[in-house]
Amino acid sequence: MASQPTKMFSKKLKTTDINKRLAIPGKILPSLPAFNGGHAVMIQLKYGTKIWPIYSTVRKNGYKKPVLSVGWRKFVADNKLKTGDTITMYKDFEDEDGGSHFRVEVE
Repeated sequence: MASQPTKMFSKKLKTTDINKRLAIPGKILPSLPAFNGGHAVMIQLKYGTKIWPIYSTVRKNGYKKPVLSVGWRKFVADNKLKTGDTITMYKDFEDEDGGSHFRVEVE
């Protein structure tokens, strides 16, 4: 039986979020795939009917603040996101291989 999507966070996008990377709340780390000692994992981010592969990374040392980095700029450009837009991210499900699938809504 499919589980209900879980709301992860909402964020009003700032210039850095648009031009570089999206900083996301540390409280969602347990919902991301296991980093297994590394500092990057790929997630599947769905918006509308399309899916983008995006890497979530954490700092190698110190506080493990997660960001969406590699692939994020393409997502921003493809969807014409701009400063002031609000995105809400949901965790849709995990597949049998442990891959996590996330969905965003943009206002």
